[in-house]
Amino acid sequence: MDAPTSRLEAILEHPVLTALAPVGAPYWVAVSMAGPPPRVRVAWVDLEADDVRARVSCPPSVPSRWRPVVGAVVHLFDAGQPIDQLFVGRLASEALAALPLLAEEATPTTTPAGPEGVVVIRLSPTSMLLGVDAIGPGHEPVGRLDRSGMAELDTSGGQVSGRLGSGHGMAAGIGHGRWLDDLESATFEVGYAVVLPEWLPLGLRRSRPRIEPDLSYPFGPTAVIMTWDGDGGQRVLLRQTVAPLASPDPGGALARPVEINGWEGVLRGRRTFVTVVWQTSTRAFGVQVQRMDDAEEVALRVARSIPEG
Repeated sequence: MDAPTSRLEAILEHPVLTALAPVGAPYWVAVSMAGPPPRVRVAWVDLEADDVRARVSCPPSVPSRWRPVVGAVVHLFDAGQPIDQLFVGRLASEALAALPLLAEEATPTTTPAGPEGVVVIRLSPTSMLLGVDAIGPGHEPVGRLDRSGMAELDTSGGQVSGRLGSGHGMAAGIGHGRWLDDLESATFEVGYAVVLPEWLPLGLRRSRPRIEPDLSYPFGPTAVIMTWDGDGGQRVLLRQTVAPLASPDPGGALARPVEINGWEGVLRGRRTFVTVVWQTSTRAFGVQVQRMDDAEEVALRVARSIPEG
């Protein structure tokens, strides 16, 4: 291990996976992993002063063959001005390097993956990053993460502000996409078998299937949404796509773990509006129940009636 990395680990008191020297920027950057759920951490360190100037913990993210690059854009500010900008993320095993796509006329270079697939790209503080391609063994892109899917985090050494990326989580809802006439058409469009619950409350009417491409991964798997509607706005919604999710559920005060046919899930909500999200070895599911007095019981029973595949 080189001397700067050893010093960074001594200052931060945790292992460092990769580090960037202060070339074109004022401080060393140390990148590490934390979790579960897995998340990338960034620290700006003044080695001369043995001082940590800022730390940022990025949202949880998991790369996979279908979504081979995950990550966030992080900015360090000083006196209200950006002094460093990084893309920090992880690559799936199918990708060897990452290539940034910039708004300005520039010739970006690929950055190879480091330990645990971690990739760190230093950008000009004022550059506009449009997306990142994951580059495979054939030196061709194997997937793209659009800017909309990246979290954007800003810090000056105190508080962290910014926004979460659209990420590929499984919040059950209807977004952009289009309706299809039947399940056969939906199966043909998405390329995987659509599974349905074997139990639903009586009196609900099934809608047409809807497919939704992922804003974050324009070339990634498409999700299928089915709804069953009743009187008074009652609804059961099922969303499914290929697992694993790029943005795992972070938990929190409003979430609690549940078991769905041997798989770990997360239940959110209360009273008449509840969602439950879980993923199997091949599929990710989200069930949403609204305007039902026993919404939690209904959501869990619907979820547990869905065959794995």
